[in-house]
Amino acid sequence: MKEMYNNYKKELSKKNSILLVIFIIFLIGLIFGSIYITILDDIEKTKILKEVNNFFISIDKLEFADKLSIFKNTLISNLLYFVFMWLLGLSVIGIPVIIIMIFFKSFILGFSISGIFAKYGLKGILGAFFYIFPSSVITSLLAIFLSVYSLILSIKLIQSAFFKRTINFKTFMGKYFFILVISILLSVLCSLFDVFVLPSILKIFTNLIK
Repeated sequence: MKEMYNNYKKELSKKNSILLVIFIIFLIGLIFGSIYITILDDIEKTKILKEVNNFFISIDKLEFADKLSIFKNTLISNLLYFVFMWLLGLSVIGIPVIIIMIFFKSFILGFSISGIFAKYGLKGILGAFFYIFPSSVITSLLAIFLSVYSLILSIKLIQSAFFKRTINFKTFMGKYFFILVISILLSVLCSLFDVFVLPSILKIFTNLIK
């Protein structure tokens, strides 16, 4: 019983350490993405700000067919991201790629938020909130959660392959597959929200900036 408790405590400590590392990487990506717009030249910055403005003005004028197309593209993008990360956890070479994926996801989020602030100033607080909540927050948390388990599995595989340590692969894979299923289901819900609900919510912000 004591040995079981010690193993559980050790496993929890390892998971928390990996979670901390992933969170720091995500935070660094968010910061880099937020300040990246400040180093763009005037032409690139003007182009980005124009695209931000066009997004908020045109999103509530989309036809149903356009929404279906955006939904399909958004869903495929999210599914490819989560499935690919999940598969990387099954390899011993997935660790650096998973870290890069987390960094760029947060980088893009930070860049998007900074673009909204750069275009609308203090009014952009409301626009950024509507833009990231809840879908971007949920998908970011899913990415962090999945990356932690992917890294844990990669490390376990490395330990098994090179250090001959035994792992309860069947038990862990059950949990790992369940995480993938949850990620897929929430991705579908988030994609539906972004396409069919978010435009109506953003009308509040577009009326404010007119």
